[in-house]
Amino acid sequence: MRRILLVVAVVTLVAFSGCAALNGGSPDGTPDDVAIENDDPGATNVTQTLRIDVNETTADSELTAIGATYPRENFTVDSAQHDQIELGVDTDGDGELETEFNETHISGVNNNDYSFDISLDTGYTLQEGDTVVVSYPAVDNPSEPGDYEVEIRLNDEQTATDTVSIE
Repeated sequence: MRRILLVVAVVTLVAFSGCAALNGGSPDGTPDDVAIENDDPGATNVTQTLRIDVNETTADSELTAIGATYPRENFTVDSAQHDQIELGVDTDGDGELETEFNETHISGVNNNDYSFDISLDTGYTLQEGDTVVVSYPAVDNPSEPGDYEVEIRLNDEQTATDTVSIE
């Protein structure tokens, strides 16, 4: 059942590519924190969409950075070009991006074998309750199925941990 729901979410994500490319969600209409286009073990160059809710730590500051760290012994993160990365902010929790950013807002992308960090120049002031969404296109899945924790960072001040499921 979980795999079917993921497939439906991915198909929806692909179908609405472009201005709504980061939309996803669970059947009850609430967005998932992690969506991956291919959850097969060993899949390469997988696009993973990560979400982090703004809290009091980063509220009222400019959106300047987002990144993620995967379990280093399981995932490989490759480099991605600025125009391959999709970013946005869902301000009302409906899964739709009210504010989107493109490659002109990205001032740098750094990665190593297990993480990525994106530096931004957005001019956007984060508000508590906003959800920042990033879609990163160059992650290799582990060879073994399972649930893996990924750490998501916002402005290098706020962190959250979520689960990536490889089926």
